[in-house]
Amino acid sequence: MPPRRYHTTGGLVRAKRATRAYLVLTHKAFRYRVYPTPAQEARLIAWEASLRWLWNLANEHRLLGLAMSKKRYPSAFDQINGLKDLRSEAPWLADVPRDVCAQLLVKLDNSWQRCFKRLCRAPHWKRKGRDFLSLTETHPKKWRLDASVIRFPKLGNLRAVIHRPLEGTRKTCTLKRDGNQWFTHIVCEIDRPDPASRHEPVVAIDRGVVNMTADSDGNIVQSPRFYTHAMKRLARAQRTVSRRKKGSKNREKAKLRVALLHRKVRRQREHVVHCLSSAYAKSHGTVVVEKLNTAGMVRASSGLACGILDSGWGLLVWCLTYKLAWSGGRLVEVPAQYSSQTCSACGVVDSKSRRSRSEFCCVACGHREHADVNAAKVLKHRANRSVLPVEGSPPVGSRRSRKAKVKLRGTRLSTLENHVLYGRG
Repeated sequence: MPPRRYHTTGGLVRAKRATRAYLVLTHKAFRYRVYPTPAQEARLIAWEASLRWLWNLANEHRLLGLAMSKKRYPSAFDQINGLKDLRSEAPWLADVPRDVCAQLLVKLDNSWQRCFKRLCRAPHWKRKGRDFLSLTETHPKKWRLDASVIRFPKLGNLRAVIHRPLEGTRKTCTLKRDGNQWFTHIVCEIDRPDPASRHEPVVAIDRGVVNMTADSDGNIVQSPRFYTHAMKRLARAQRTVSRRKKGSKNREKAKLRVALLHRKVRRQREHVVHCLSSAYAKSHGTVVVEKLNTAGMVRASSGLACGILDSGWGLLVWCLTYKLAWSGGRLVEVPAQYSSQTCSACGVVDSKSRRSRSEFCCVACGHREHADVNAAKVLKHRANRSVLPVEGSPPVGSRRSRKAKVKLRGTRLSTLENHVLYGRG
């Protein structure tokens, strides 16, 4: 949700009528580890099963309404009103707090609205062992956070590790399972001064597979390849799962071992991306990145899909977006066409300049540099509009068309071929 800007005219500025204090209303989430007792954990798992059944029932209700000749699409308000009769017939569903059930129906409605806008696919069915649902209490007066205890409706006190204090006004509390661990996500509403816009200094980041990032200042971060290093252990753990009898306790233990390995890889990747994005957001006002269709590249290139996902391209852009907005900076996306073949010194585009994966030597001016650093400088020039092509568009005649028949010095490669050969576009 984008921040809402407004100015205060009441008690905040009553002493200084001539000065208006502009504030930004934002939402910030705080994540804490919780340790439920065995009885509480068993009840939470039972609530997950009840919510999974409620999701599938409400989703089927919507599908039946769309399949009728006179389409009658039920809204979240209609389905929430039907919760009273449904909970009276199903006592195991009545054990779940009502606000948690209502919030699940709101999430389902939001998923369908995104589907109607063609932003995502239709919501799928929730299956046991694959889909873990979160439990969200939206009423701030029904849950409480003390020194090291979180009190959740119908669940009692949960021991928690509060490693940092909350900020602002408490809004929602969510319990979520991650493997064999439980966490709580508390969303707070914060009124903070509107950060001053800062556009300097400017840095451009070129993302890759072998090198995770290379910026225009010459800094190169190699890809840790956490998933690649864990592939042997994952393969061994998955073979153990296939040998276990379906439905047995040993198979569930083996599946949990696989899930824990995937969780470790994900957390390692997130840690590196968060540290990297925080460093750029603190030290630079404008960060320039390539505008890439990461999902399309993963589908089109099977050889590079693992490397792209392991490097966390999308996660890095997402972290930079909200961290720069929080500190008053901005994220600029420029087209990536021919950035690996363009010289950052003279602007000549030639595929022969890219001699290898890491070496760039311009055939026109002889400029030598690391290929990824050169591509990052090209992206920075495109953002500054100081070097052709303007705004990152390819130079005239670089595309083979009937109108412009200007030939490049080298053989023009497609964006996908550049990624396959050199790891860049």
